[in-house]
Amino acid sequence: MKKLLMLFAGIALVISVSAANQKDDKIPVTAKVGFVAKFPSAQKAKWSIEKPGEFEVEYVLSGVESSALFDTKGNLLETETEIKESELPLAVKATIANDFVGYKLDEIEKATNSKGTISFEMEAAKGKEKLEISFDTTGKLVSKEPLKEAEVKD
Repeated sequence: MKKLLMLFAGIALVISVSAANQKDDKIPVTAKVGFVAKFPSAQKAKWSIEKPGEFEVEYVLSGVESSALFDTKGNLLETETEIKESELPLAVKATIANDFVGYKLDEIEKATNSKGTISFEMEAAKGKEKLEISFDTTGKLVSKEPLKEAEVKD
């Protein structure tokens, strides 16, 4: 019963915040309700459309910047949590040390998809080359893509 009351209070909060923030009018209420149900103590939520049918919310939880991706039904698809370089698994650190010598890392995140699979994503820069790279928990490079100019942060 207590959980049900908390859920309804969360829904009311989401609806009132949505009414006050017209930028969120394209985000389905179901996605917002899913967010409040999963992260009731999250703060500073900012929504955006990731792609058709997927909605990203950036928020702060226990002092840590995070984001989550929801579908139109309010299902959680993925979470990303900011981490420090020192928190990367040794296998990931080893791959970076071998394959990305001289690169400066930024925006390091631990991502968990809806099946519980964990990966580590980050920006890597060396001179004018700026990449977005990701690794699985064993240190295997999963993706390596150039950062688009709009994605590059100063």
